[in-house]
Amino acid sequence: MEKHHSSDAYSLVARTAGGVPAPIRQGHDSPFLGRTALVQAMAGCLTPDSTASGSLIIGEAGSGKSALMRHVLALYGQDVYTVNVRGSAFAGRTAFGALTFLLSELDPESASHPVLILRGLSELIRERAQGRQVILAVDNAEELDEFSAMVLSQMVANRSAHMFAAFRDFSAAPAEFMGLWREGLLARLDLEPLLPPECSHLLESELRGPVSRAAAEELTGISGGNPSLLLAAAEDYRESGRIRSWDGVWVLDRARECAFPRLASTMGTKLAGLLDVQRELLDVFALAGALPLSQVLERVDSRQVDALQEAGLLQLEHRTVPALSLVDPGLGMVLRGRIDPGRRRELLEKLPPDPVVSCPVHAARWLLSSGAKVPAELALAAARAANAEGDPLSAAAFIAADPNHLSSPAAVLELARAVLAGGDAAGTSDVVTRHRAFGASGVRSPETVRLLIVEAEAGCRAMAEQQFEAGSSSKAHSTRLEEAEQVLAVLAADGLARGESAQLERELILARARCLTQHGEYGQAADFLSGVYARGDENGRGFRALVGSWLCVAWGMTDRQSDALELAAALWPLLSDAQEPDLDAREASRAQARILHVLMISGALDSAAEFLARATGKEGASSFGGTLHEICEGVLHAFAGRGAAATARLLPAARQLAISDPGGLLHTVSAVAAYAAALQGQNQRAEEHLRTAGSVPATPSWALQRTAAHFAVLAGNVLGSVDSAEALSEMAAKDEERGAGAYAVLSLLGAVRLGDLSQAQQLLDTASGLQGRFARLCEDYAKGAASCDPQLLLLAADAAAALGHELLSRETGERALQIAAGAGDRATVRFIHRTRRLQSGESENDAEIEDCLRGLTGRERVIARQAAAGTSNKMIATELSISVRTVEGHLYQIYSKLHVGSRRELAKLLTAGHADSSIRPNAVQGVR
Repeated sequence: MEKHHSSDAYSLVARTAGGVPAPIRQGHDSPFLGRTALVQAMAGCLTPDSTASGSLIIGEAGSGKSALMRHVLALYGQDVYTVNVRGSAFAGRTAFGALTFLLSELDPESASHPVLILRGLSELIRERAQGRQVILAVDNAEELDEFSAMVLSQMVANRSAHMFAAFRDFSAAPAEFMGLWREGLLARLDLEPLLPPECSHLLESELRGPVSRAAAEELTGISGGNPSLLLAAAEDYRESGRIRSWDGVWVLDRARECAFPRLASTMGTKLAGLLDVQRELLDVFALAGALPLSQVLERVDSRQVDALQEAGLLQLEHRTVPALSLVDPGLGMVLRGRIDPGRRRELLEKLPPDPVVSCPVHAARWLLSSGAKVPAELALAAARAANAEGDPLSAAAFIAADPNHLSSPAAVLELARAVLAGGDAAGTSDVVTRHRAFGASGVRSPETVRLLIVEAEAGCRAMAEQQFEAGSSSKAHSTRLEEAEQVLAVLAADGLARGESAQLERELILARARCLTQHGEYGQAADFLSGVYARGDENGRGFRALVGSWLCVAWGMTDRQSDALELAAALWPLLSDAQEPDLDAREASRAQARILHVLMISGALDSAAEFLARATGKEGASSFGGTLHEICEGVLHAFAGRGAAATARLLPAARQLAISDPGGLLHTVSAVAAYAAALQGQNQRAEEHLRTAGSVPATPSWALQRTAAHFAVLAGNVLGSVDSAEALSEMAAKDEERGAGAYAVLSLLGAVRLGDLSQAQQLLDTASGLQGRFARLCEDYAKGAASCDPQLLLLAADAAAALGHELLSRETGERALQIAAGAGDRATVRFIHRTRRLQSGESENDAEIEDCLRGLTGRERVIARQAAAGTSNKMIATELSISVRTVEGHLYQIYSKLHVGSRRELAKLLTAGHADSSIRPNAVQGVR
């Protein structure tokens, strides 16, 4: 790096070999990532034809303004002279304070008047630039004194320099800079928070390894996408053990608490200058979540509240009553982590939480951590909220705080839900049994109905390990749902409110749908749900969307794949709408996941990929996130045969599930990950995944267990198993008995792909009874494989590529090539070679020749090329130091392998022009 007279002025010329910009490390020695649009916008201001001479960069502290400027200058400032200027509160009190380092270089006469200073500084900078473009890089620009701002703005106005200026608060910008912006000489660029994918990439670079999506999303949430806060939080999490490396993957351990020392220090600017009473008030809001305005004003001077509102730390909300809360939830998390139990007790005496307005979870935790008694009503409300947020451990702790909770059906319901969400089916049943032992079983209430629903779901979970192998049904525990329906009928007859009765009916419908599909009883599920879905939105759009998701699974698994895809397309926008009032976000995410799963099973990988992309959205965020999204992406890649991409998603997900797996997904994820690893030749890791899949509890869903079995067989085949085709055929037979046509076709296709042509007719028969493009693909494949017809196989390969089955498409194309080559069908062989070349973007004739020669040995390739070029046998023998007889023997083998009879035909094959490269063999022309 070329330095000049002042440490504040230098030319950025450091670059790596080949002209590639050297990476710039920002705070915490981390690389600059993301902000692509802003980088391009700033770079555009440096071009000669740009109307703007620079950019005003606005963003909160720690948002990466300085790093962005450095990055742009490193990328595009190879031949520029950069002057770094930094405003500060101290320098802002002195005329030309920010330019002192340059003023010292001027002679006394030039520093006696502002006009002379402007002229002198311009000449000084121009002299040092030595003809290069000048860029003024101004940090903390809102703290510039007016004279420094005047000099810098004049240099931009007279086009003698470009400028990048960073602001935390643009409203405090110097008037001169405002004028340049209004005149269009400076463009305004606002730094929004980093998108979740950008945060994930930054974390992976900082932690030097992959990060599970669950860990990345929690860190993104607490930091608000602010790079400095993100890195500080990551370091706090790592030090406390809340994130830890497991087999090279950083995973989240929610059981670990974090005190946030670095994050608190980084956030210190928000709290700088606050009075003790103001800090104390912030601590109270961190612990309570929210408090009524009237309660606060009774105990705190209103001027303190006003000051915190003006500082952007408190906000007034209108709940049941006017209430105050923290603007930044992340600040509340940091403050809570730094308040010890003794201090919590002191604050509890000064300003306790409000039973109506305060956040139940925060309030209950405050009381528990202070050693205070938690009222039963608050414990119940906190448990209900914690369950809704997906925190069953906290929900169970809140209920346990009430010593009489077993006598309360509502409390027992939340405890049972929490235990079940933790994956303990037996414990759930035990909770309900102990409640009934209290003698309250004769009292019927809405909670009675819901407890029976939870018991039925626990029954599904308890039978998870047996249902795939033994073919268990829902009858063993569906009696609980029937009993719940009877109780509801009695309650309705006794005058239960219509709204409550309708809500319980909806819950029962969803419970039965879940039970039937989890046991693989798809025909019954389709019959049951079709009528419910046909009622329209009379029970709410959200409820209908959930019913539709289960119906989509039932149709897709049986014989209505096209109908399932059409239904999925209609449901997806609603399930992705976070603002839908009667749709729980977590239930919507599960619905999206089961839709994606059935689309993959039914072969519609292209549609599944499209839906996943829409779930992420252009903003990079969605309610459908976390480990579930990560798993869906990985399984999609595995179905497509993209081993490396699948591993990149599934390995972090598997390591995260090893920490906590309440949904019982590790069994399936491990089996799919084994196949992905095997595809890459990582046999040891594949075997490790298979051992994990065999050692953990089975996933409580027939479809997910079936997916695990499918990929376990495929992984075994790649690892060398000789009975994989037979295993797939046996599973397909069981699938047909169950009515799961989608999986039967998938398994039969796999068996035929592995060489069991005896199953081709069965594949054709089964596929002909299903809807959808994948079924038609399978028909073409079955007929093509059975009759050794390369044209039909090419149709299947094209269809597979269109559906997103990359590996299937390649393998089918290779099979067609082998059949065509073996039959001497040179037109088809040439067509396949040319198609491959065009798809790969190659245009050289050498690529086609190499494809033609692929089946030859190295020596045969050399001889084939020389013979096609007209070289005599004797000359070839001399050049290769072999006998003429040996050359003749090689040519015999070459003619046989390439199905040609002479040198002329060989030359024609290897030198065929491109005139007919777009002509497809007659048998495969047209579109089906």
